[in-house]
Amino acid sequence: MIRAIFFDMGGVLIRTEASYAQLRAYDALLGWEPDTLRQRLYSGPAWEAVSKGLISLDAYWAQVGAELEAHLPPTFRGYRDNFFGGHLDPATLHLARRLRGRYLLGVLSNATRLLAQDIARAPRFRGLFDAICISALEGYRKPEPEAFLLAAQRLGLPPQACLLIDDKPRNIEAAQEVGMPGIVHQNAHQTALALRHTWHLKLPR
Repeated sequence: MIRAIFFDMGGVLIRTEASYAQLRAYDALLGWEPDTLRQRLYSGPAWEAVSKGLISLDAYWAQVGAELEAHLPPTFRGYRDNFFGGHLDPATLHLARRLRGRYLLGVLSNATRLLAQDIARAPRFRGLFDAICISALEGYRKPEPEAFLLAAQRLGLPPQACLLIDDKPRNIEAAQEVGMPGIVHQNAHQTALALRHTWHLKLPR
């Protein structure tokens, strides 16, 4: 029986399309192929290290972004935060609020320490989550199995009693390998249908 639901942040609760479009515009300014800058910032050894809390945000930025600041607008420095320029998805947030009270809710996100500050400052997140698991604070990143096991333990539940909503199939597959079911998120409507019809969860209006 599902007793808890974990939401990913980027691509689920936070939409990143506009943010990534701006990075592609910066690619053009630099004469780079589209998405080169996004890959430079949010994949590779430096990103993995900062998102596991192994290096500081300043050390991370020194490796991937600092030298580019002279060639790009001042707002580029905001991309030290991997959710910079994103916006809350109101439909997915509403879905989470519909689930609140019937199920325990959590966040399970690969992110820097800045995400904890962002969640604490956002009024619409206040009182919504029973557990917040951020990779830079926990030391484990999805799809590492420890990330899913730790999230379930944080709520005192076995992974089989938790369900993950994530936009990356590889994370859902990894969660399933440790017994945690999941839904590959495309949009709030599709996820709500899967919760209701595949997992038979009750969704109040």
